[in-house]
Amino acid sequence: MNKYLRETTKHDIDLLAPNLRTADRNECLAATGCEPHAIMLEGLKMGDKTLTMVAPTGIPVGLLGVGKSIIEDAGAIWLVATDDIEKYQITFLRHSKKVLKELQQDYLALHNYVDARNSLHIKWLKWMGFTFINKFERFGVEQRPFYEFVRITNVHTSNSSNSR
Repeated sequence: MNKYLRETTKHDIDLLAPNLRTADRNECLAATGCEPHAIMLEGLKMGDKTLTMVAPTGIPVGLLGVGKSIIEDAGAIWLVATDDIEKYQITFLRHSKKVLKELQQDYLALHNYVDARNSLHIKWLKWMGFTFINKFERFGVEQRPFYEFVRITNVHTSNSSNSR
């Protein structure tokens, strides 16, 4: 890890959940109907990797992680942040590709869905090399438009079903 990224704790979630960006909070509610705090705790409990993004001031500004997908050899990647992420966007972007490499190392592909209203995440996903493969006009409990995205990795470094 580095000084801008650390393993997530429950305390990080307690600090971040009430301060999430409106778009991130809305995305959680639209997709699942659950409060972001509960979703983040589940991500910490069930995820393979859950990391806290920390501002140069030491304050947590976001969480990201990856967990096993129902798709074989794929991971479901996710990200939530506070409005402060925009204050530190250069630092965040500078470290994003290295973090993505770490998150994807055990998977042949990363994928998930993003609320079509969450323009900041859509812009970041495109910059990170994800491909948008589908638009669902009625997705999640709120039946809102969501995009499905994926990123295929070049190298699979863990034991896949093909190498067992």
